[in-house]
Amino acid sequence: MLGPLREDSPRRIGPYAIRARLGAGGMGEVFLGDRGDGSGPAAVKTVRRDVAGDPGFRDRFRREITVARSVTGPRLASLLDGDADAEVPWLATEYVAGPTLSAAVRGAGAMDEAEVRMLGAGLARALAAVHAAGIVHRDVKPGNVMLAADGPRLIDFGIARDAGSTPLTTTSRMVGSPAFMSPEHVAGSGRVVAASDVFCLASVLCFAATGRDPFGDGPVAAVLYRVKYVEADLEEVPEGLRAVLEDCLSADPAARPTAAELAGRLTPGAAAEWPAPVGGQIAEYGRELARVSALDGPLLPGYTPTEAATGSRAAPHQLPTRGTDFAPGLHVAPTQGPGLGEPPRSRRRRNLVAALVALALLGAATGGLLALRGGDEGGDGDPEKPAAVLAGIDAQGGREGSGTVPYGRDVRPAGWHPWRSRMTGHPFGCAAGRDVLVCRNTAGSYEALSPSDGKKLWDYSARLDADEVGARISPTGQVFMPSGSTRPAVYGDQVLLASGDRLVSLDSRTGKVRWEVRAGSAHGFESAPLVADGLVFAAVGPTPQGARIAGFDLATGKEKWRRPLVGEDLAKAEEYDFWPLATRDKMLYLLGQGGLRALRTEDGAELGRATGEQTSQCHDALVRAPHVYCAAYTYSTEGEHMAVQRLGTPSLESAGEIPLPDELTDGAGLVAVDDHVVVLVRGARPWEEDDIDPEIVLGRRDDGAALARYPLDRRSFSSRINAVSSPMIVADTLVWADSTSLYSVALHNGSKPGPLRTTVLKGAPGPELRKDYDTLQWGLLMSDEVLPPEVLPVGGAVYVIHHGGRVFSVPLPGASAS
Repeated sequence: MLGPLREDSPRRIGPYAIRARLGAGGMGEVFLGDRGDGSGPAAVKTVRRDVAGDPGFRDRFRREITVARSVTGPRLASLLDGDADAEVPWLATEYVAGPTLSAAVRGAGAMDEAEVRMLGAGLARALAAVHAAGIVHRDVKPGNVMLAADGPRLIDFGIARDAGSTPLTTTSRMVGSPAFMSPEHVAGSGRVVAASDVFCLASVLCFAATGRDPFGDGPVAAVLYRVKYVEADLEEVPEGLRAVLEDCLSADPAARPTAAELAGRLTPGAAAEWPAPVGGQIAEYGRELARVSALDGPLLPGYTPTEAATGSRAAPHQLPTRGTDFAPGLHVAPTQGPGLGEPPRSRRRRNLVAALVALALLGAATGGLLALRGGDEGGDGDPEKPAAVLAGIDAQGGREGSGTVPYGRDVRPAGWHPWRSRMTGHPFGCAAGRDVLVCRNTAGSYEALSPSDGKKLWDYSARLDADEVGARISPTGQVFMPSGSTRPAVYGDQVLLASGDRLVSLDSRTGKVRWEVRAGSAHGFESAPLVADGLVFAAVGPTPQGARIAGFDLATGKEKWRRPLVGEDLAKAEEYDFWPLATRDKMLYLLGQGGLRALRTEDGAELGRATGEQTSQCHDALVRAPHVYCAAYTYSTEGEHMAVQRLGTPSLESAGEIPLPDELTDGAGLVAVDDHVVVLVRGARPWEEDDIDPEIVLGRRDDGAALARYPLDRRSFSSRINAVSSPMIVADTLVWADSTSLYSVALHNGSKPGPLRTTVLKGAPGPELRKDYDTLQWGLLMSDEVLPPEVLPVGGAVYVIHHGGRVFSVPLPGASAS
């Protein structure tokens, strides 16, 4: 519903007086505006200043306004005004007082055949008007359908395109079900045509008739497989609708009816009005709009529309959630009204660290080098070299991204002793080094502690826009990280991070800025800069569309080279995290369009690309010389198959796979590899319930033989959750933590592992109940989920950071620990 303005919200945008707030997201905010001339309310969308400063963005935004102006029709939310050249670009569209189709079905259930016919006929007429103007909508989904009292409205032309053009602005970062794509979307953005909109509309009508996504759930790539080969489940669709929807879901675009023909086939038997429960929802939107419109001014912080209209106030504990609709990005959020899309329901098959999440891989990113006491420079994983310089330790280990720390238990920060401390907020991505333990939190800011004693060192924030709820995954499957903040990386006495579209170097002891340059925003929760060979590598640009990688001088921030990774015409199904993954031997590994690539760190020249039938399915890179290891997932009618592939360096040509048995790889992700073992984790994502018995699996690297399996607590929202970290290898020891303890196993160089050791962390939070909050409104809030701790073993000093803010530092367990 309508939300109050914040203290820093604009009171006027162009000719519009701002009355209330509709939503906020990665690209900007959406407000309820009124010109005061009797023309009625408008949804006014603004763009964040840092996004508006991106080269080419204003041109694309100007084209979006032009496209929206060219389309008119009775079932379309019309563009009213816009200014791409304003200091803060904006556009205004007709405000629709009603829920999205997603919210209506969630709240009132599936519709009857007559109601679906009414819905479909109206939307088909809207598409006919769009197509008559030479436009393809490209994003027909329940979240872009508003239900007004007099019928449906199709909204949001943020990624529409006209014939022969390049795509307009898009910020989609998919992590949920892509069930409302067409086979042409999956094949590539350039193949999407008007008939693709008809296919997507048929999927939307299946959802309205059944309350379920027509292509099911499960791993996103599996859903895309079913979309590509049109394996829709129409069993629960009313018989009278089945034939027409089957025609629309034809694999051949030319065989589908046009939008106008579809309208004609759906009109007979259509209802004249919405069912009573949906009508009740729409009426409430209308009453709320009337209350806000009756105010002398805007809806102010701390008030609901009813309180503002009546002058009454609820007690603080009775106030409802004040945000409304989560807007995951300027052009993927519902433009009118606060209804939201469906929350992700896909089955989790990988650990957070190694997750391929919805085709937007939350890519593994490593930190930089960090100097520890004693010896000459090393840190490349060579056991013959002394352990004197560590790769910046984060959730993927060192700079090789292999989940392995190549240093012994005798290496610790100077003056270290066991300690426990606390961070403010919710830590959400950490790195540790000689001088600092630093964490990003769910609000997009950073906090640093001394690694020796746990005392607070500094805070850093580049937040350009206040954000009430922080890091989240919207109900439509979009990742949002406030300020686009990446995980931090540590290199010696520097902390490197990207926030507010700036790549920043901070002094690790004081937090003072050494240099900053324009760079990119996080593409996913795991995005992070990477340091090697005197350079800092970071993505450039605010979104995965047109992503580029650049190398910056570590000392000065001066850009040394830049290389494109993907084109502007990128299909949603091709959007991944294009931040760097790993580095070794003057080679940089990262994703580009088409798969994994190897670039020369010196100048960005491409040295290799994974193009094999199996290796092209790799979306991570764990480097352990002489190979790169990755988990390749393939899908068929028999289901999912995961194989741990070996790739040669730097060519990335296949060197075979580790022959792990299917019972070990089912539902698993690859999280660590050293010279003797591979480590898999089977179980759900940290924000989902387990549908298999989770476990950590230890296998021999050479022949895939199972060495050990360690059961984990099953994750269920009906009971307390004992969240478990990703395991990591340090000093021939496997370590991980849960909500109570640190666990360790001596690996004995790939022979029979030692016994499981438990180190109780006194004062740890223990298992927790998942908070009950409104996922329909905001999606998945990372601050309210029970997320696993992070374990960072800096040689012999192990740091355990719990999501609630408690931090522990203990010695690495083992007979030789001192």
